[in-house]
Amino acid sequence: MLNDALSGKLILDFSLLLPGPLASNMLAQMGAKVIKIEHPQKTDATRIYPPFVEDEALLYRMLNKDKESWLIDFETPENYQKICAAVAQADVLIEQFRPGVMQRWGLDYATLKTINPQLIYLSLTGFGQSGPLARKAGHDINYLALTGLLDMMRDVNGRPVLPEVQIADISGGAYMLVSACLAALVKGKGQYIDVAIIDGLPALQHIPFSQYWGGIDPQQLKLLSGGLVNYNVYACKDGRYIALGALETKFWNRFCQFIHQPAWQRQHFGELSVHVFPKEKVEAVFITKTQQAWVDACKDQDFCLSPVLKLSEIEQNEQLQARGFFDSPYQINWPWIKKDKPSPNNKAL
Repeated sequence: MLNDALSGKLILDFSLLLPGPLASNMLAQMGAKVIKIEHPQKTDATRIYPPFVEDEALLYRMLNKDKESWLIDFETPENYQKICAAVAQADVLIEQFRPGVMQRWGLDYATLKTINPQLIYLSLTGFGQSGPLARKAGHDINYLALTGLLDMMRDVNGRPVLPEVQIADISGGAYMLVSACLAALVKGKGQYIDVAIIDGLPALQHIPFSQYWGGIDPQQLKLLSGGLVNYNVYACKDGRYIALGALETKFWNRFCQFIHQPAWQRQHFGELSVHVFPKEKVEAVFITKTQQAWVDACKDQDFCLSPVLKLSEIEQNEQLQARGFFDSPYQINWPWIKKDKPSPNNKAL
């Protein structure tokens, strides 16, 4: 288990909003002692995001419940020395401000490494510490737009569609930050690491880039985004939806046998393009049953079919329950991290 993998490590977390706090939340669940440090005049904006539980913003609680909290004016000489004393004992420092902000406070890496040469200092920004956009503000939508991801997500009219989740903040920010932090801890040497959210996004497009560089327009092919009848979303009788992920022809052919359509079987998924195989025939099959009827009928079948669940249904999903995603109240767990320690008490300085 990894709940104590970082036991004995001290992390000072100056990050705000979603990406940095989510990353340090994961590190805390791995056993690190994480101290979240906020300036009283520059507190984390998620403190005021509704909804609230027991007078606390639920999102703030979810991201920070396993951390110790310091609300401290580190611009005063006395409190600055308290921060420096903590830095002397810390293994990692995480900050999420634009380039130059920590330097103005005397908390930049060049200054703090004189206090603790072994300090691992991670700066998380949208665009990195270098380049023409380094000092520009940005949010998830901007990073998706500049890396082509937003262009890849279009509605039937060709208009880019905003995803309901923060893909850039989490995959390019939080997960990349955790990876960089763990790699630095393995190396075991003080260092500065420039983590840019925008850097983590092109890797999400390996398949589209392989098509583009090979002379194929991903927008025309739409290989995994609606261009195949065997890898698509279908409406059911009750207005709910089913996701068919029978990408390999072996799964598609099993599906064809199950619905008594052996003539639909194919040898290559290229033959299942919506431009070749009439998608309306498959739509006509799925519309004959409700979503639950399809789930019940196919529970013992092996052709990659799943119900499209609502957020209100996820906590009751048997697989997610078995993996322990929602074992703790108001907390999304990582099943490969088994957490059994109580949350630390918050304190203000």
